[in-house]
Amino acid sequence: MNTQKGFIICVDDQPEIVDVLLMQLENAVGHTCEIEIAESAEEALEVLFELEKMGGVLELVISDEIMPGLQGSKFLEIVHQHDPDIMTMLLTGQAGLDDVVYAVNHAGLAKCLKKPWEYEDLKRMVGELIEKARMNRRNKRLAQEVVAEKNKAEAIVHSMTDGILVTDRENRIILVNEACVKILGRAETELWDTRIVDVAELKEIMQLLAEASQRSGDAVSQELVLNPSAGSRTTRYIVAVAQTLRDKQGQPFGVVTVLRDVTKEKEISAMKANFLSTISHELRTPLTSILSTFELLLQNSLGDLNKDQREFVSLSKEQSEFLLEMIENLLDLSALESQQIGLVKEPIALQAIAVETSASAQKIAEAKGLGLYLDVEPNLPKIMGDKRKIERMLNMLLSNALKFTKQGEIRVNIRQHPEAGVHISVSDTGIGIAPDYFEKIFDKFFQVDNSSTREFGGFGVGLAICKAIVQAHKGRIWVESELHKGTTFHVVLPLTTN
Repeated sequence: MNTQKGFIICVDDQPEIVDVLLMQLENAVGHTCEIEIAESAEEALEVLFELEKMGGVLELVISDEIMPGLQGSKFLEIVHQHDPDIMTMLLTGQAGLDDVVYAVNHAGLAKCLKKPWEYEDLKRMVGELIEKARMNRRNKRLAQEVVAEKNKAEAIVHSMTDGILVTDRENRIILVNEACVKILGRAETELWDTRIVDVAELKEIMQLLAEASQRSGDAVSQELVLNPSAGSRTTRYIVAVAQTLRDKQGQPFGVVTVLRDVTKEKEISAMKANFLSTISHELRTPLTSILSTFELLLQNSLGDLNKDQREFVSLSKEQSEFLLEMIENLLDLSALESQQIGLVKEPIALQAIAVETSASAQKIAEAKGLGLYLDVEPNLPKIMGDKRKIERMLNMLLSNALKFTKQGEIRVNIRQHPEAGVHISVSDTGIGIAPDYFEKIFDKFFQVDNSSTREFGGFGVGLAICKAIVQAHKGRIWVESELHKGTTFHVVLPLTTN
């Protein structure tokens, strides 16, 4: 037997009928099917089971109705119960309507051919049934593959340590994994098919889901605070990241939200912030006294200094001022970590701040042979914000530009933003930043060159502080840069922080 082809079994107790069937079927479908013959239902069943042992695929059984022993309709019922994917066809000569109806109802009868038949009718019917049998098997195989992939995907989702929450168009929960159940402290049955608004722990992400559904492809994130409940005695911090699910036509059909418990990270961050704050405070007091002593020495208040002594004291004073600046940055970072950057709001004229900060940076620029240019749009509207913090942010951006620019120029431009607020840009012709670092440079302690022999000083908190100040004012900050050509930092501040 050739198991590479499908098989057809023909059953009839009349040898001449079987011979005709065999000849006609070999002519019609012999190139795609092997034909097996039997003169009784019992013999046909033996052939069927033998085919299965050999790995053959039986696609069609053609049986006469009136036969000694087991009737055709009863035989086809056994075949159908054994494998519903096998197509069945009944040959009728003396068979009555009741036999045909029985075969249809119990044997899944697909076709009925009356004796004597025309070759073309047989060829057409058999061709249709073989095609249908193969299609059914393909569909069954595909369905099994889909189920297997679905099970695999569900296993992956449920094994993830981050919580997964999927909602439909009506914001009803249609999927949660075990991590999500653990984070929310709810049973899966409580969450399934429940609207987000009805889950107290998830009410805060309604706005997140609405924003995600309006985005074409970008994910949106939000931090949630879960207050102590019956299942947990401590406050937990959750970062939720949501993205819209779309079909092949680009139509949204739901939102997937990833919930990550960052409580431990928050606790570690708070411990680090407290440590930095304590150390910084302890260092600032004696350092301030040291700087005061250097001032007295340079003013000859404690006696005259010779040239070498004055040079040594001046150098020590500069290094102490640099150290004090680092400590101030650490204190600001500590406030950043504990989210304690408060704003003393007042109407601010950015032009005055820009002129003042640029004047301070002008001397350094001239010493390095750099051009420093300020361009402020006339009649710029005032913004509501913290004057000291805006000054600090602008000073840091200018210091950053001066540090990384060896030749060329630095430009500060301030314009009214076309949509809302004010747009500040600080451009330089310095070393530039690779695109891979555009987001990372705003992280705390991050530096593009982390080697111990790096050329430029600092310890990577300036831009993190700038970002915190801008965000405290409900603004945006980003960078554009090209290696070896220069960098531009953009800041957009709203007219009010409300």
